[in-house]
Amino acid sequence: MPLAPGFRSLDLRPGAPDFLDLPWHLPLAEWDAASPRIVDLLRGISRHEVRFVAYGSAVFAFKELAADAAEREYDLLVGMEERGLPAVVAVGHAIVERQGDQPVSMLITRFLDASLPYRALFQHPGFERYSERLIDAIAGLLVRFHVAGVYWGDCSLSNTLFRRDAGELGAYLVDAETSEMHESLSDGQRRQDLMILEENIAGELADLAAF
Repeated sequence: MPLAPGFRSLDLRPGAPDFLDLPWHLPLAEWDAASPRIVDLLRGISRHEVRFVAYGSAVFAFKELAADAAEREYDLLVGMEERGLPAVVAVGHAIVERQGDQPVSMLITRFLDASLPYRALFQHPGFERYSERLIDAIAGLLVRFHVAGVYWGDCSLSNTLFRRDAGELGAYLVDAETSEMHESLSDGQRRQDLMILEENIAGELADLAAF
């Protein structure tokens, strides 16, 4: 595949767009004004730049990371998909070199249709009844990952997307940057994940109360 200026590598799953018409030579934070494909969607809190890009009816999330970090997260998400776990679907990853900057990597995932970040469940009329089920949904998600041998590492409401399904609330992992895959988890790994989850949720709910 011929690569646009600035690429070192671009690896995509079969059936994905080639994404070569995007402004790869610019930092992701500057894509809004440089491409008509950028769409504005509700997003959760992220420590990385994230943009949503539309190709027809399909929307893809682009996340900019340190060099080589995207490939690792891509492999983790593919492994979760193979184990049938609820997580966003990895589409591809790239290494980008921009003049005067250190190389960065880009993770590309398929946007989870009809999903919402947790803040939307508190802020939008009509979603109030689902906000009460957030904790049950993310706790159930963590149990599924632990049974499958996945250590999440940064489990939080911010790293989860929620989707209404037949009156219930489903939870999906959206950030696997700190995750690890094993045949099985030790009791210590499970306890560590639970401690992280409790601490993160307490902080996130406190932020919401002050919002």
